Amino acid sequence: MFKRLTSVISTLILTLGFGLNSAGAVCPENLSLDEKIGQMMCLDLRLWYVDSVKKPVTEITPEIKEVISNYHIGSVILFSGNFENKEQAKKLIHDLKKAATDSGNPPLIICVDQEGGRVERFAFDRKRLKNNSEIKTPQEAFEKGQIIGKELQELGIDCDFAPVVDVNSNPMNPIINVRSFGSNPDIVSALGKSFVDGLHSQNIISTAKHFPGHGDTCIDSHVGLPRVNKSLEELENMELKPFKSVIDSGVDLIMTAHIELPKIEGSTVISKKDGRRIFLPATLSKKVLTGLLRNNMNFKGVIVTDAMNMKAISENFGEEEAVKLAIKAGADMVCMPTKLISKKDLYKLDAIYKSLKCALDNNEISEKQINESVGRLLKLKNKYCH
Repeated sequence: MFKRLTSVISTLILTLGFGLNSAGAVCPENLSLDEKIGQMMCLDLRLWYVDSVKKPVTEITPEIKEVISNYHIGSVILFSGNFENKEQAKKLIHDLKKAATDSGNPPLIICVDQEGGRVERFAFDRKRLKNNSEIKTPQEAFEKGQIIGKELQELGIDCDFAPVVDVNSNPMNPIINVRSFGSNPDIVSALGKSFVDGLHSQNIISTAKHFPGHGDTCIDSHVGLPRVNKSLEELENMELKPFKSVIDSGVDLIMTAHIELPKIEGSTVISKKDGRRIFLPATLSKKVLTGLLRNNMNFKGVIVTDAMNMKAISENFGEEEAVKLAIKAGADMVCMPTKLISKKDLYKLDAIYKSLKCALDNNEISEKQINESVGRLLKLKNKYCH
């Protein structure tokens, strides 16, 4: 009864107070600019200072409540350190969501990288799942997605940043390798689609990554800026096939790749790391996110960046500039825009919000684009977050 009442209250808050009318039409115009910006931010809450000691976030603190409430945060990503046991995790997730709705904000999307195998943030009652490279049939891929989806649903997690649908065409790839379903784009397409179907069977938000394809690289974007020197035709014959497949089957989110694509995005910028010219990475490229993904491939869902603290982005761009460029390029959700581990770090979030407001004032980003992004996010919440 209590669970049912909570669901009804959450739906009413979303329907009447934040962006949806009684007919379910998306109305992001009802939100203030601060609220819209907050909805586009996905914070990681791995560590927080409590009594001058840095600790893993395994329970919510008054300061974290204030951040979610006052900055109108739209989503949070959790990591291994956030999970001690099932009951603790359920309470943490419940309290994070409550911090959003109690303050009158739209429901919070709780996200996790739960790919199964090499990348798993928790495994409470079972052995680690197979890597995607070991999955051979669509039925196996569906069952893997279904198992993960059921576990996430039990904890109250809404969104899985999975599956990886990169085609692992470079055997020397240091970061994708066993996380991929293989080197054949048709097999990756079929297995990726089935994994998505498995998540959807448990009402979990699905995410295909890393667009437009991180499989043919020999550099890990966590530590450097990889380059894929392929033409659009070459990408269409390999990397883009699985993304087209999951788009056609209703994937909810697509996560960007922090990679250079000089034959697609020829614009260059000066790296803040060493002053050399680099090609604008896919995550920050309007040609890639809006031109290729949104327009050419007709993706109607949410575009989310990969973590912005990865060195491919953080070493070459300032935080404010990177977030602005990602949103300008067409990203709807910015994952890990800055590192927050105490209230003292909030000046960085303030600077990001201020930078985005200035970009709107200067017509670098249009309010129409922001409304469209927030509209997609509110629509996603209306579908999944009850």
